[in-house]
Amino acid sequence: MPKVEPNIDALWAEIGRLSEAGELRRLSSAFARFVAGLGSASPPLVLAAAVLSELEGRGHSCLQLADLAAGPAGLLGWDEEQWAQLAASAAPLPKGAAGWRKLLAGCEQVWDRSELDYDQPLVLDGERLYLRRYWRDETQVARGVRERAGTAHAVDEALVRDWLDRLFVSQSDGEGPDWQKLACAVALRGSVAIITGGPGTGKTYTVARLLALLFATAPDADRQRVALAAPTGKAAARLKQSIDKALSELADRVGGDLPLRTLTERMGAARTLHSLLGARPDTRAFRHNRGNPLEVDVLIVDEASMVHLEMMASLLDALPPGATLILLGDKDQLASVEAGAVLGDLCHDAHLGNYDAATVDYIRRASGEAIPDAYHGGGGPLAQQTVMLRRSRRFGGPIGQLALAVNAGDEARVEQVLRADGDEVRWIDHAQQAHVLQLA
Repeated sequence: MPKVEPNIDALWAEIGRLSEAGELRRLSSAFARFVAGLGSASPPLVLAAAVLSELEGRGHSCLQLADLAAGPAGLLGWDEEQWAQLAASAAPLPKGAAGWRKLLAGCEQVWDRSELDYDQPLVLDGERLYLRRYWRDETQVARGVRERAGTAHAVDEALVRDWLDRLFVSQSDGEGPDWQKLACAVALRGSVAIITGGPGTGKTYTVARLLALLFATAPDADRQRVALAAPTGKAAARLKQSIDKALSELADRVGGDLPLRTLTERMGAARTLHSLLGARPDTRAFRHNRGNPLEVDVLIVDEASMVHLEMMASLLDALPPGATLILLGDKDQLASVEAGAVLGDLCHDAHLGNYDAATVDYIRRASGEAIPDAYHGGGGPLAQQTVMLRRSRRFGGPIGQLALAVNAGDEARVEQVLRADGDEVRWIDHAQQAHVLQLA
């Protein structure tokens, strides 16, 4: 029989009250009771289990012990008083992240990564507490991306430079390097590449030229197996339509040197990730996996910010070792519905560049583009395979400035742009419903 702590009734009462009020999911309450039933029902453990489950429902893959120690009211969407009342019902609580780690490591429902694994439902990895399946998925994604980022492909730099000069119109506006052209050169040399950028920066335009480049430099373009995918059917259809249009226009430019129209037809339709991986109605497991990999040489995934942690783990598991994965998306937009903001985490520092000397030299030789000194650095292998498209062809001026300020969380800059009173954006004091209707 599980040991019942004498002061836990107050905690269960508060969890029940929050569930009835709709502030806490009933699933989180049920999960806390499940954890408590597996061993000693320590009030701090029950509290941590409830918070962890609630954060999963809000898109988080784990609970940072520092956040738990400081009070996760903001993460939970609560006010400080609500958290204080729940925390008081579980008192006394450990002091600081170190105190929480010591307490959780001693609970039989928790697997401390430094100890033997008995299939406990909770995993304590460093200063993070996970539900086991999310720890497994996150570990698998990290391992898969790390392995691919460290795998380099041989590149005929002279051939790549020649084709890039043909596929891209030369820029002479003095606004820095052509990041689209640069992204194609980067994507060609590795087993994974991330191309991110805001609306209007030309992600689809870029990937169409990347496809042409892949076909042009492949030893046998007719045997190159390329697949297009996206999280939703609408996104997949839009991706295929946009790429077909762009490649058709490119076909006229390259002429008979590359049968782009024929190669495009052979690619087939873009598919949802569920369809690509082979979803089955009776299980969460897909038909394609490490033992039955996808038959692709290149996989391009659009709207990758919508791909949640479990799906990304399944995707990496199903990719053959020699295949190239290209992820497209805006890291600041369209977050996944389920837990794990994978794209946002993978390219969190993409705006910094952090390209090392080898990458800077390769890009200069393969594309003719010079990366500004501000983007030089000592980033890891994935940073060398990540490119942020920085120039919006759709939004410039005040709208572009406003978007950058919002993404940066710069409230003062947001207000400054809005109060400039231009034709595109303006500040409205005491906005009324009529003002909103005028925008509809």
